[in-house]
Amino acid sequence: MSRTALALASAACLLAVGSPALAASGAAAGTSAKPTHCVLVLDEVKTGESASDVDSYTCFSGSDASSRAAAAVPAAAQTELMTWAEHASYGGTYTKVYGSAGPCDAAGYSFSPNNYWSANLSSFLIDGGCNKSFLRGPRGNGSFTGDVPYVGDTLNDAVTYVKIWRG
Repeated sequence: MSRTALALASAACLLAVGSPALAASGAAAGTSAKPTHCVLVLDEVKTGESASDVDSYTCFSGSDASSRAAAAVPAAAQTELMTWAEHASYGGTYTKVYGSAGPCDAAGYSFSPNNYWSANLSSFLIDGGCNKSFLRGPRGNGSFTGDVPYVGDTLNDAVTYVKIWRG
């Protein structure tokens, strides 16, 4: 299944969970239901820093959540970097990660997932010119090339740091 088809097929069953602020953003967007589509936008890693700044993290709910989430991605951040999945083989809840500094280069993007994703990330698709990833968690680390259908028992539901780049 192509990434686009996977994203479209999963859009109807997405559940985004996280901090109460995320739930509030769905309500502020005009619905009282749980968010169903989230978008995370990252900035590049600045010189002398070790992590990308999070430009925005927004969630939407309702029947038009997918289109509103796509519209919420700033024009400067149209590079899709990753799609996080809650379960192995890209199943369950999804969040799209975008980069505002364009496609991956050797410096890439690095960040710490929010509490929900730190405790629920099991697989991910990688895009935007990125082909390498490194994950760290309380039980160990892992380095990967390309899409990751399962992060492994050491990192499953225990990811505290993500770095992606073109290598």
